[in-house]
Amino acid sequence: MALPADNFNILVAIDETPDPEWEQIRPLGQLSFVREGREAYHALTGEHFDLVFIDLSLSGMDGLELLRRNRGEKLCGSIILTSSFQSFSYAQQGILYGVDAYLLRPLDMGEVAAAIRRIQSTVHTPDARLSRAVRQTWEQLQTPQASQAFLSAGQALCAECGDALKQSFRWREFYTALVDRTYTHFPWLKLYLHPEEFSTLDFVHESDSRMVVNFCQRKLTYLSQVLQELFPATSNPGMQDIMTFLLQAVDQNIPQKEVAGRYFITGSTLSTCFQRGLGITYREYMTRLKMRRGLYLLRHTDTPPETLAALLGYRDSEYFARLFHQRTGLLLQEQSRRNRADYVI
Repeated sequence: MALPADNFNILVAIDETPDPEWEQIRPLGQLSFVREGREAYHALTGEHFDLVFIDLSLSGMDGLELLRRNRGEKLCGSIILTSSFQSFSYAQQGILYGVDAYLLRPLDMGEVAAAIRRIQSTVHTPDARLSRAVRQTWEQLQTPQASQAFLSAGQALCAECGDALKQSFRWREFYTALVDRTYTHFPWLKLYLHPEEFSTLDFVHESDSRMVVNFCQRKLTYLSQVLQELFPATSNPGMQDIMTFLLQAVDQNIPQKEVAGRYFITGSTLSTCFQRGLGITYREYMTRLKMRRGLYLLRHTDTPPETLAALLGYRDSEYFARLFHQRTGLLLQEQSRRNRADYVI
């Protein structure tokens, strides 16, 4: 059921004089019009809108830049991207930026109304098939089979979607639900991986007809690798508890003896638990956590590289710099908030 028009605000950002045909849409929501990208951005930052139409070719600030800002600042939850370009790559880029529909110009007001009604009616509608695909794939996320599980479940989910555009929307919806579930289940993950790493469009091949699928698979593979690194699969509940504690307390630099005492065992017994349960030493596990945490601090906070060693419990800054380079392949002094390339320890 659609929301009442009085409670649904729509911003239309199209670089032309509003067509009288837009009057057909007024029963669905309160309409506001802007004709320039920066004007649209200021409108979104100054007032609440439930839905925004963004034209790809806006002047002043183009549609993709407006989409980037909307995603980063969470200005509007629902977006319809419009364009006169026939290229499928523009639609796929929009999908990866989080749009809910892609409509070609000149706009058909029947299609516009249908897209608005779909957005209004599906905001809180459960999707059993999507939930099942997410659950099945998530069970494999901490294994090397995660990528194949994602592809298999996604192909089954998209089998009845019809055209390639609808399939791309479905792939992104599936991927987003998986990432959201992972951050919900593992709250400590935000200490090591910023959520924006899984929404940032880092590079685009315009001729790639599978741009959305390939992006989602690549990012999900990266997420799986990090989970295997930080939270190795184990059937031992005790080991899971210990890892969870260490992951949450990484910034506290708690000595091994104190960690062991928390679980009423000795430091040597704790080392044995890691060696037998995970196949790695306690020291190796903590090194993994600290290297990953260090990279997060460099990329997403104002932490200077020269103070990072002390923050992570290393007394010798030169040793830490060598270890950081050895583990990440990156030079400590070259890392900053603007350098956010993926890596795997």
